[in-house]
Amino acid sequence: MPDAQEPDGFLTLLERFGGFVAARDSAGGEVGGVSWFDQVRLRAALDACGSEVLVLRADVSGIQDFIYGVSSARALKALRARSFYLELLAVHALRGMLTVCGLTRANVAYLGGGGFQVYLPPTCEAQVLAFAQSFDDWLWAEHQGALGFAVASVVVPVSEAREGSSFQRSLSAELGRRKARRREGRLAEVFGTVQAPLARQAREEAMNEQLVALGGLLPRATHIEVRDPAQAEGRGWVVLHDRAYRPVTVSPGAPRPPERLALNSLTDLGAFPMFTGNYVTRVHDVPAELRIMDPDNPQPEDTRSTATLEQLADLALGQRRLALYRCDADNMGQFFSGGIPGHDAARHATLSRLMSLFFQGYVNALCAQREPLLPGVPQAKRSAQDGHGRYLSIVYSGGDDAVVVGAWNEVLTFAVDLRRAYRRFTGGNPLLGLSGGAFIAKAKYPLRRMAERAHEAETLAKNVREGKQVVKDGFVPFLTMDTPAEDLRAAVRWNVFASLDGAVDGVERTLDVLSKFLALRDPTSTEGTGGIELVTRRAFLWKLQAFAEREGDVWRLPLLHYALARATPPEHHQTEWQDLKKTVLDSRTWPHLGHVLGFLHLARPTAHERMD
Repeated sequence: MPDAQEPDGFLTLLERFGGFVAARDSAGGEVGGVSWFDQVRLRAALDACGSEVLVLRADVSGIQDFIYGVSSARALKALRARSFYLELLAVHALRGMLTVCGLTRANVAYLGGGGFQVYLPPTCEAQVLAFAQSFDDWLWAEHQGALGFAVASVVVPVSEAREGSSFQRSLSAELGRRKARRREGRLAEVFGTVQAPLARQAREEAMNEQLVALGGLLPRATHIEVRDPAQAEGRGWVVLHDRAYRPVTVSPGAPRPPERLALNSLTDLGAFPMFTGNYVTRVHDVPAELRIMDPDNPQPEDTRSTATLEQLADLALGQRRLALYRCDADNMGQFFSGGIPGHDAARHATLSRLMSLFFQGYVNALCAQREPLLPGVPQAKRSAQDGHGRYLSIVYSGGDDAVVVGAWNEVLTFAVDLRRAYRRFTGGNPLLGLSGGAFIAKAKYPLRRMAERAHEAETLAKNVREGKQVVKDGFVPFLTMDTPAEDLRAAVRWNVFASLDGAVDGVERTLDVLSKFLALRDPTSTEGTGGIELVTRRAFLWKLQAFAEREGDVWRLPLLHYALARATPPEHHQTEWQDLKKTVLDSRTWPHLGHVLGFLHLARPTAHERMD
């Protein structure tokens, strides 16, 4: 392995085989929460810095506006490519800083979420700040001020850098201030440069065309080829500052580009590893009989291209609706700022690296799963393509958060599985929750507005309460255009919505109550995505909806008994009906009814959609 003789190749080898090996203390005992790989690389990096260490943190700003601030219909196909482009910006900046200092990624504390932190010798300060300024100038010119690159740094004694917590809060605060003042010193450029709207639109369209081409290559890419911009020929290239990047697929044994990034792999010792959530649904992932024609592009389309939002919505159960889901890990800022027991630089690096592996690597495997939310819940026919599962696409996944969009029921199932996986990942730590919310709308609803409403849902989830105490770890499954952004009833704690560890503890959760309703599913109703019909009359569900909404009303309980008395017991489901009656008469299940009925409403197509 000649590449292993190079410092970066040797680091990749160490990470591959030592990244999950526990570190050891001076007495030979195991150090919990620290990997041997992070322990030895940071020890060497900090020792090489001398008596003092320059701790530098950097971040790309303007991420949300760049991802969602698109107007072109074809821009939807570049959605994942836009977020990948932002990840690439952070990797490019990190590699550039390490290069000007003559260092390796042994000095990296973390990389993810559009930012990074590194430990450098103080003698490198002038070089890295000059590089950062040059990169920020390029971003300003290329994106007309929409994107920026902010850095904050502090010089600390090497002992304090090893301890790793006392300066983290102040460094984070300083970076936030610099991001807020990123237009400082550029007022002449902001107000003095006027670009015609048509010229600006043409520039945005040209950028979007590049990203559409890049996005078409990304889902099956194994590497990112890196070249000098003057040598970048053909489709799929994007130029970042002083380098050009293009996704490529390298078959085993085939020649590899001289300079490259390896995607989601530690097997290529000659490449810089880059983990990314790159799961998308492409046109050819959809079974041919379920594909619809893109109304904005009536010509036959490239089946390798990313499926449109309309195509994803058409694969939804019942009503043709999309869900955009946003989630964020709870209390991670507190942990990274010194809240980890026995916090030090190595433990900080291990947690950061594993969080990136989860949100930028393992999330792809969760998307590729094929199981329904509950047994008996129909779903669209699964793809014949290897590695494809759910009909959704990752918009962004990195750091400690994720954003996906797709058929509403597929996104709901993904959200439940993601929370369960995150619980296993954190060892069931009650302080490390994952709050998230989904906004559901038609495919034509503006994507930017969907993201804003999903953010409102996420905020509601982070304010979920037990009694009067905010506990976080919440979930908003069904925020729609009719749901007020401040309606706390839309949020529920995850352990109330679903069992997170599969344990049977006798507690009725939302999905358990839903299963009682699904037991009354009409066996003659349409299979696949046609929808769910129950053998009870539709009026019974509307009466239950009125009951669920009248919390605190003195007429609430009589309304429930009236609904049950007026309902016609299904002739061939007497046992299931009695079980359901017993369930809805139990006051402990009442808080679940709103979300259960929300699911059943979406799972039944409207009259217009049934006619179509």
